[in-house]
Formats: sequence, C-alpha cells, structure tokens
Amino acid sequence: MSTLRILIVEDDQGLLHKLVELYRSTFSQRGYDLAIDQADTVDVARQLARAARAQPYDFASLDVNLGDQTMTGLDVLDTLKRFRAAWMVTLLTGVETDASAEHTMGAEKAQGIRKRLRQTAYGRFPAERLLVVEKPARTLPEAEAARLLADRVGQIALLYEEIGKLRYIFRPIEVVSLQRVPVPKGQKAKRKFIEAAALHWQIRFDCGELRTLPDKAGLRTLHHLLALDRGESLTPEQAMAIEPRQERQEEAVSADADPVAQFFEDQGIAWHDLALEDREKLIAAALSLRFKRFVELRGFQDGDDLSAEEGDELERLRRELGPLSTAAETAYERISGGGTEHSGEPQPPATSSLVQDGLHATGGGNYDKADKDRRGHDSTEARGFRKRMERVRDYLRENGFAAFATHLESHLMSTGANWSYNPPEGVEWTT
Repeated sequence: MSTLRILIVEDDQGLLHKLVELYRSTFSQRGYDLAIDQADTVDVARQLARAARAQPYDFASLDVNLGDQTMTGLDVLDTLKRFRAAWMVTLLTGVETDASAEHTMGAEKAQGIRKRLRQTAYGRFPAERLLVVEKPARTLPEAEAARLLADRVGQIALLYEEIGKLRYIFRPIEVVSLQRVPVPKGQKAKRKFIEAAALHWQIRFDCGELRTLPDKAGLRTLHHLLALDRGESLTPEQAMAIEPRQERQEEAVSADADPVAQFFEDQGIAWHDLALEDREKLIAAALSLRFKRFVELRGFQDGDDLSAEEGDELERLRRELGPLSTAAETAYERISGGGTEHSGEPQPPATSSLVQDGLHATGGGNYDKADKDRRGHDSTEARGFRKRMERVRDYLRENGFAAFATHLESHLMSTGANWSYNPPEGVEWTT
C-alpha cells in the first residue's frame, strides 16, 4: 500500500473533520495509506507549504475563503507553486455562491474573486494539475449535501489517479521541423525546405515543469533503465547495444583511456615505455609524499574531529593526487577498517592493488572480468556505461534537472556487472 501525503485547508472545523474522513476513506479504497496535514488559516497553510519543499504533498485540498480579510486560499496556492510543495491541488470552495465572503473580505473583493476565480487560480498553478470544485450549497438538506460532497471527493480521487501518472515522465517524442536544403556554392536556386524529424525527450521530475530536451548520448540507456520492472537489471553490454553505432564507437575509445597513465603523461613521463616494476615504484613514490598526511586527515574526518583548515587541506590533497586519490582512499580503508594490525608508517599499495581495489572501481566496483590471479577489473563496456551515465547527469543538471540528477546518483546502482534502477516508494515513471 503506497503512502499519500495530503494537505487539507478549511476554516470550518466541522467541514474540516468531514473532509479528513472522506479523503481517508475514499483514497484508502483505492489502495492508498494516507498521511494528512490540516490547516484552518492562511498562515498555518503557508507554513506547511514552505516546510513541504523537500517532500512535496501528493495532493492538497484548499478552501478559498479562510476567514482572512487580506489573504485567501489563492495565496496558499501561490506558495504551493513557488516552493513546488504539491503535485495536484483542488480548490474546494463555496466562494462563488456563498454570501459569507462579503462579511469576511468586503463586498468589492468578494465580487472580484467570484468573477475571476478560475482565471486567477489557473494563472497561479499549472492548469493540468489544478481542479476547481464547488462545495454543496449551504441551503441543501444535510443528507443531500453530504452525498454530493462524497461524490465530488470520489471524482477528485479518480482524477488524481490519472494526473498522478504524469508526475514522473521520461519519454521520447518525434519533433518535425522544416530545414532548408543547402544550395551548392556559386549556384542560384530558389529556397527549398523539407520536413525533418528529430528525436527529443519529454522530461518531468516530481513537481517540476514538463520540459523537452534534444536527444543526447546516453538518454536511450537511461530510458531503458527507467522502463525496467523493479528487480530487473541491465548489463553494460546490453546498454552498449541500445545507443547509436557512432556513440558506441566513440565510447569504446574513451573508455579505454587509463587515468593513471594520463596522470603521469601530463607530467612529461612516458608511462607506456616503463616496465611494470618501474610503474609500481613511480606510483609508490607519487603517493608516499602525501599518503601519511592523507591517512592522518582521513582519520580525523572519520572521527568527526576535522577542522575547517584540515578539511581544506584534505580536499587539496585529493586534487593533487588526481586519479591516485581513489587508490589512496582504498588503501586508507584497508588500513583503518580491515581489523589487521599494521606496524610502522602506512605504505602505498602496488599497481595491481590499485587497479583491483580502486582506480577502476568507481560506481560500485562493477567488475565483470577476471585475470588468472582472480583480480577483477572492468570491461570496456562497464567503463563506458559509467561514463555515459555521468554525461547524462551533467546534461540534466545543465538543463534544470539537478534534483533528477541527484536522484539518479542515489538510486541507479550496480551489483556485480549488472546495473539497476531502484527508486523509492511512489516514484513510477511514464516512459
């Protein structure tokens, strides 16, 4: 049973309690477990909306006339939009027919709200996620009013289930445009245009706006991952086949690059001309100058005893080590967490240990090959997969999807050689 977070705003205490029970029973019948927040004033409702920025409400039910002379439920609607604090909102109001609004806010303001309620509301919140519903008239018999209110809450719940399918969107669309046909240089010809189709992606994450982005290498792989059933996984080899041929070729070349070799070649050292023993000595020398201090600072950090100056020094050490910083971290973890006694100063690991334990193990140690000594290392496809996903996350951040990129970092993971997407409860993608 999935949990639904609801905000109900109503100044009539009797009606507020009825709405709580109606919403709870109606949504429970559809398989939801409700967590309900309540507010009976504009101020309380806006405070709850601001606090919901990190965890938006799935649904909010707002009255318009909340007994305030200057502010109404429309101001709460503004706050919900500004803080992206609710996915769907229903204005459940009697302000269009109820004469009590004149007593609360004055005849002129009440009349203005009645005339422009829908126009104002749809200008303050995305129209496809907003519903304006009229309360049963106060003049109706109590039993009939209760029946009408229950029917309208039922309609709201049905509509929520449909609108809820559009909260997380990652789907391809074909965009057709006119392109001018190029004319050979030196020739005069009439301008000619042809229709050309291009792949774009519609993306929405949580309560953000729906945007369309041009195709980018890696988006097809991500689309495939998001469309998988929970528990299914994708191998790097399968992911490689999903992308266009040109992307696969470029990725294979970039994935073969050795970050350690590049680190030393940037310093003028002919790494590929060195024997294995010389390479190990060079790595040990590069680490030994900084490794003792690195271990000391990391120990302070793990013990929550790292000062601001020491934190800056640790970050500087990591930058100076470059790709060797992963190896240094791996060696520190082995020294500090393995339960083995070490005498003397910590020694940097050999090249074979670097490759096995750190330098190629970013993203969860995605080993899918092993040499004769059982030392695992990444395949070209596995390294290419990680690089592709890094580029996708950077592309999303650059185009306003920072929260989505952070979400992928947390929930896109590898177990062995396979990769899977494991979202939290309530995240269901339309792909």
